[in-house]
Amino acid sequence: MISQKLRTGVAVAAITIGLGFSPAFAFDSTNWTWDLSRVDTMTSTSTASLTALPTGSATIESRQIYAGNPYAESDATATVTPTTLDGPTGLGHVESEALAYGNVHSGSSELPLTADIGQYHVGSINAASGATPSSVDPTVLNGSRAYADKLIVDSTSGLFTPHETSATANAQNVQDATAASLARAVSNSSSLELAYAPAEAVSVDALTGVADPSAGFVTNGVMVADVTQLSIGHVDSHANTGVSISSYENLGQLDRPIASASATSIGNLATVMARQGTLGTGL
Repeated sequence: MISQKLRTGVAVAAITIGLGFSPAFAFDSTNWTWDLSRVDTMTSTSTASLTALPTGSATIESRQIYAGNPYAESDATATVTPTTLDGPTGLGHVESEALAYGNVHSGSSELPLTADIGQYHVGSINAASGATPSSVDPTVLNGSRAYADKLIVDSTSGLFTPHETSATANAQNVQDATAASLARAVSNSSSLELAYAPAEAVSVDALTGVADPSAGFVTNGVMVADVTQLSIGHVDSHANTGVSISSYENLGQLDRPIASASATSIGNLATVMARQGTLGTGL
């Protein structure tokens, strides 16, 4: 709603223009308000069906249990004696990399893929706790989830201690060289990839060349994955880089950083990818 004041101001402006006065005075002060109340309701239902005729199938069943404390450390240092003071050709390079992983799983297929993945990472077994391990019903529908719940109960009772997953990479006191340090600490990592050929219609009209969707398609582009990850603990990473360079020229022309440090800490990581193509050759 526009208030009456705004309408009045417009009317006055029209009159003053007719009298030959400057219309600017009519708008020296204009007050207006805008009130809006709106409710939108939208309901949408989408239904899709596909008749798929695969050429085969692949099934992955994986359970990974790690009780412990992964730790990785890398230390590097160097002093480079230059043969030339031209940065791009004379500078050396030092790399320090530390990787600490608990559970790692990677699976791929060119056929329809069904995967059931369970990854569990806890710390050490604390026998002194006197706690009794809990049990899992072997007939339970979702065994991966049930086992994760069991480990949570056992950790709460003190049977398992939290894990300490750590990675430290140092590249320090590096003289007359570029340096890079990379530290990565991961508790659980799972990767699934499906590569499949383009779908082909089962039935195509000989005259029009139009496919009949109701007859189905020959395709391997189907994936069903159930991934359960449990990490009870701490994940940390540290990367340190220290470089000293003197008397070198053309450092701006280097194809790499003079000093870089990258640290990545991940508790649970799961990636799933489906794409057209073949494994190992890309798209």
